Amino acid sequence: MLHETILVREVTTGALRGYEPRVQGRFLKGPIPLQPIARAARLPGQALAVYLAIHHRAALTRNATVTLPKGLLEQFGVSRDAKARALYALEQASLIAVERNSGKIARVRLLQAANQGS
Repeated sequence: MLHETILVREVTTGALRGYEPRVQGRFLKGPIPLQPIARAARLPGQALAVYLAIHHRAALTRNATVTLPKGLLEQFGVSRDAKARALYALEQASLIAVERNSGKIARVRLLQAANQGS
């Protein structure tokens, strides 16, 4: 009885090369320099969570100035009061600038120095 050996090899086609599975859910897009993250981590309360949420929104909207929707902050476990305290702490640490107008949601801008890791 003769036994044949059959070699099987997967061939990558053009269609398969172009297929990339989509990332499900929310994600954080980088790069984010480590130095500003370390500075935010040393701040009190939930400043780091708010800082990461700001980066998420900035990457999502492709704009350095963003608002922070209540639903996004709820995912991070950040209350309205904790958000206000965190924005103040991040602003004092020169990581962000906040534009506050009475009766309107705060607009938050990432500062260049924070983006460059200085």
